[in-house]
Amino acid sequence: MIHCARDGCGRRSPGLLVRYGPFGVSIDQRWYCSTTCVEMTVRDRLATLPPVEPAWVQGWLPIKLGTLLTRQVGLSRVAIDHALTVQQTSGVPLGQTLKALGLVTPEDLLKALATQAGVRYLTSVDPDIVAHQPGGLSHHTVRTLGIVPVVADRKRKELQVACTAPIPGHAVRALSRLTNWVVEPLLVSDESLPHLVNVYTSSGSALSGLRGAVCDVDTGAATIAKLARTFRRVRMQHERCDPYVWVRLEGRGSSADVLMMMAAAGR
Repeated sequence: MIHCARDGCGRRSPGLLVRYGPFGVSIDQRWYCSTTCVEMTVRDRLATLPPVEPAWVQGWLPIKLGTLLTRQVGLSRVAIDHALTVQQTSGVPLGQTLKALGLVTPEDLLKALATQAGVRYLTSVDPDIVAHQPGGLSHHTVRTLGIVPVVADRKRKELQVACTAPIPGHAVRALSRLTNWVVEPLLVSDESLPHLVNVYTSSGSALSGLRGAVCDVDTGAATIAKLARTFRRVRMQHERCDPYVWVRLEGRGSSADVLMMMAAAGR
């Protein structure tokens, strides 16, 4: 007989029924008798999450954007002061203000932001390439976290993702840990990222339907239990991805992502 892995449950089932029958769910090679026990286990795991780690930083330079643009394109102090005055009223970030005023080109700004973050940047991306990238990220995950797979090397397990400044460090680190791939962020403009998200999520690269969600912990635990029931045998991983907890289930050659608000997880 095999006992339910949920502490305090006490239910059990013959081994043959667990292996071959439509009874219960196996998560990380531990058997649970019902979706209720799975939900309770998920909540327990989230209640004991470790503290949030500092955001992933590749090579951020503590140099002000205005200083970088002065060095790279010769932007004057007068121009920067004018943009700062406009920014105080509009609330728009300095870089976007400089671009809107015609004081820098989109590529000038992108290069400076990439230099500041210590990453590479892309002025253009072929949508046809993006449409065929792997990653198995759900529509919800891509749209919420703002990271889009653009180039992948399956043999080396290296993945490049497009994102905007500031670098979503928690998302990049979480994706690397959940997939065991090396993930490199590449900066793109604020205007081009939404188009890349649409291409990726409408091409079939991303999973659809219930294979992804953004929700609170209670809804997330119930969603994970239903997905685990569908897969029957799954591997469950989770990473803190401020302000979310990113849970990934893998089974039957597929995967599913659930993002849950950290504040609701007892942050």
